[in-house]
Amino acid sequence: MLLLALWLGGMGLVDQKALWWRFQARRFSDPEANEPSEAGYRARRILLLSLAAATVVMAVWWFTSIDYIESGGLED
Repeated sequence: MLLLALWLGGMGLVDQKALWWRFQARRFSDPEANEPSEAGYRARRILLLSLAAATVVMAVWWFTSIDYIESGGLED
């Protein structure tokens, strides 16, 4: 889970325009006409970083709940 969070965070931190031109632009005959706006790049970056943060929160919650369940539900 943490590896997924690292990958999502890394994808959110890299240049979104470079990613689009590297992986998506070749699908279009006129890539400049189909390029996302700056707001689209920003939204994708926010989405990826939010997903990375949510994945970290889920991993922490999951690992702490496993410890809670294994201890018989007793709190310290």
